[in-house]
Amino acid sequence: MSKLSKDLSAGVLHPRENIFATGTLGALNAEVQAVADGSATVGLVVTGTYVGTLTVEGSIDGANWDVIPVRPISAGGTYVLTLASAAVGRWQGPCAPFAVIRVRMSAWTSGAASVRLAADIGSAEVTAVPKAADASATVTAAIGVAATLTVAAPGAGLYHYFTRIIVQRFAGAVLTAAATPVLATTTNLPGTRVLSFPAEAAAQGTIYNEIIEPSQPLRSSAANTATTIVCPATTGVIWRVTADYYVAP
Repeated sequence: MSKLSKDLSAGVLHPRENIFATGTLGALNAEVQAVADGSATVGLVVTGTYVGTLTVEGSIDGANWDVIPVRPISAGGTYVLTLASAAVGRWQGPCAPFAVIRVRMSAWTSGAASVRLAADIGSAEVTAVPKAADASATVTAAIGVAATLTVAAPGAGLYHYFTRIIVQRFAGAVLTAAATPVLATTTNLPGTRVLSFPAEAAAQGTIYNEIIEPSQPLRSSAANTATTIVCPATTGVIWRVTADYYVAP
């Protein structure tokens, strides 16, 4: 893949060698920096034995720094804001707004981490194509009891991305018809969406499924905020709510 040219004096960008920076971090606030002008993705390799915390950060002006969430490449896991002592491996994250990127030893007790930092104009896969869900949450209520599925706040700067939401209404007893639909409400989803369930007569044992399976992952409305789906207490009904999701910036 082509990389960004460091030759910015003439405003010319062209395919060139990788932008790399390497170093050994063995003290508090020790850091490795790399130019990232125009890059979209930061890659990081961490080796060594250390007791401390690494933080990947980006800056527009070289003075003010913001944390860049990163996720493991090989495992395809969720994004994190810091890399603890055992977090050796390969990581990637988005860095499009930043002119400079760095890895900093934000907490240190002993040892040293060897790091290799790279900037790339290619988009991180999570922004280029839908990412497969790697987390799931479910809740099942007793008959006639409300059910609330709460997906915990993911961390500073991170959102929930839902790939599938299933709400099941099971008739634990014979249901009689009503004049208005049964409404399941949500928080922290776009439009504060409401799901409508028919209030028809139903035989005991009947299951009704409401499935949200968007063509693109459904992002929560606010970062670092819990998302909830609430099904009301309904006579004779057992509710089950399941959500498949991943966490990303």
